Amino acid sequence: MVHYIENDKLICGIESVGAEIRSLIDKETGQEYIWQIDNSIWGSSSPVLFPAIGTIKSNNISYKGVSYAMPKHGMVRNNDRLLFKQISKDRCRFTLISSEETKKQYPFDFRFDIIYELIDNRLVMKFEVENKDEVPMPFVCGGHTAYACPVVKNTLFSDFVIELPTKDSLVSATLGASGLLSNRKRIVTQTNGTIALSKSLFSEDALIFANVDFEWVRLRHNKSTKGIVVRFRGYPHLALWTKQQGDFICIEPWLGLPDGEDEPEDITQKNTFKKLLPKRKFSISIDTEIE
Repeated sequence: MVHYIENDKLICGIESVGAEIRSLIDKETGQEYIWQIDNSIWGSSSPVLFPAIGTIKSNNISYKGVSYAMPKHGMVRNNDRLLFKQISKDRCRFTLISSEETKKQYPFDFRFDIIYELIDNRLVMKFEVENKDEVPMPFVCGGHTAYACPVVKNTLFSDFVIELPTKDSLVSATLGASGLLSNRKRIVTQTNGTIALSKSLFSEDALIFANVDFEWVRLRHNKSTKGIVVRFRGYPHLALWTKQQGDFICIEPWLGLPDGEDEPEDITQKNTFKKLLPKRKFSISIDTEIE
C-alpha cells in the first residue's frame, strides 16, 4: 500500500513495505522526480538501509560467538511489518521495533523510525535510532533513493551531471565480484565541480566515495543551474549508482560502508559501524530539494 503526504508544492508517495519512496511530484508542473519501478531492471526505488549497508560478508554477522543471517542492506528493505502512522497531512512515520523475529537477524533491542516530512519544496527523510538494550548497539544506516534521470523530456542520461561543492580529485572505492569492498580504487574525473553522467561510468558498479568533505550534491541538466539538491549533513560517505538499462541515478548518503573482503564477521569489530550507547538515541536526515 502506498501512503501519501503533501503540501502546497509537493506530493510524495511512500510504500508501506520497506518504507520506500515511490513518488515525488511537483504539484504545479506535474513533474515526477522519482524513478518509476520496472521490475525487469530493478525492483526498488528507495531502499532504507539499516542496520547494515550493502553486502555483509558471508551474509552473516556474529555477536558473542553466535551467527545471525543478515541480508544485503539490512532488515528494513522489503519488510512488510513496519508500523505506520500518519502524523499530519505533510508528515508520516514508519517504525521497526525489535522482536523475536528481528533478533534472529540482529540480537539487539531497538526502535528504528523513518519519518518523512514535506517542508516547502523539500522532502526530508529522517532516521531515528534508539538503543533500548543494556549494551552498546553497532549499526549503520543510509539512503538509496533513485531519482529519475533523465528527468526532462527529450533528454538523455548523459545530458546530466552531478554537481559537487569541491573541485578536488575524487577517489572511489570499488566492489569486487562478491559485492564486498575491494582494495582497488578508481579516480573519478570531474570538471569544474561536476561529474558528467554516463552509463560507462558505472560499468564497474557503484561509485563509493568514503570520508567526503562535502554535504550536498545537485543532479541537474548540464545546461541548467538548477535541479535536485540532496543534502546529507553528518554522513561521511556517498555512493552513486545506476543500472545500465535504468533511467535513474541513485544518490546514497551512507553512515557506514559495505563489508570489505577482509571484514570480520563480529559486528562489534566491523570497520565503519557506529556504536550507540545503551538507552541513547541518534538521528540523521537526508533532505531532497526540488529547485
